[in-house]
Amino acid sequence: MVNRRTLLGSGLVTMASAGLPERLQAARRAGDPATAALLLPLTGPGADLARSLHHAADLAQPAATHGMPSLPAFDSGTTPAAAATAVTAALRGGAPLLIGPLYAAQVAATVVAAGPVAVLALSNDAAQSGAFVVGITPTQAIGAILAYARSRGVRRIAVDAGASRWDTACAAVAAAIAPRIGLTLTSVEGTADSVLVPGDGDALAAAAQRLGAARVQLLGTHQGLDLPEPGVAAIEGTWFAAPDPAAFGDFARRFETAFGNPPGLVTGLAYDAAAIARTLRAAGHRDPGAVRDALTGSAGFPGVTGALRFGRDGTAVRELSILVVNGGRLQTVARQPA
Repeated sequence: MVNRRTLLGSGLVTMASAGLPERLQAARRAGDPATAALLLPLTGPGADLARSLHHAADLAQPAATHGMPSLPAFDSGTTPAAAATAVTAALRGGAPLLIGPLYAAQVAATVVAAGPVAVLALSNDAAQSGAFVVGITPTQAIGAILAYARSRGVRRIAVDAGASRWDTACAAVAAAIAPRIGLTLTSVEGTADSVLVPGDGDALAAAAQRLGAARVQLLGTHQGLDLPEPGVAAIEGTWFAAPDPAAFGDFARRFETAFGNPPGLVTGLAYDAAAIARTLRAAGHRDPGAVRDALTGSAGFPGVTGALRFGRDGTAVRELSILVVNGGRLQTVARQPA
């Protein structure tokens, strides 16, 4: 069993990453463009997280020469225009693959600016933008947890979703998936044998308190694994769809050893995207067209946030684990393959 805090610690790293364009220019002078370029919000409210993502991406690459990170990063800011500007700068260096942006609202503009160059977006928005979405999407999370619930005999399910974009998307996915796998959706919790709460740990704890002694199985996603230690007892027995704690835990230990802070889940996404880029480069795929074909033609890519395989339209199928809270800790009880 693995403590949920190891899986989803915030882990913001605050070390500086200066001189990124100069590193790219050095790579160009050596005649070997970087494996990929990162599009990260290096300035503004997301700067600390961006540096953490940059460190994670570099951790997935071979040791860089002269003590410099191997992947160049460009400031994508927070707007679509800023992301497009970052793409232009990255492409000048001959990057065959782009990793980022972080924010869903920037993805479409990034894809347009990138042209034939593939974009591994770190967002969890699976909208048809043309990007290869690396983030854990509502379809992946809800599909995994509902399939497991159905396999355990659940027949009637209520959805307790908040007003966030994630919650709204998860509710829509549940409505689409449930009838296809033999589940009946009901809006009345008292008539359901399971309640899906796609939101955070506070939302799960509130649902557990409201249901009281009712014999109802709570279902959650990785978003709900954020409660502090004292609050975990409130969601004892809850089933979650989330990345494998063992795989993520190994990455987390290596990251903390290297940088002094535990990583968050989104940091693991950057690591996985950079690992995909490294795999493609090692296989000799350096031309943008070859990179794109390799992404869609592969049987899948392993990752600390779950193995991924991509369809032609960029949609991804991801392997997730099914976890249960047992004695205040996470225990893996099943896996939903990619």
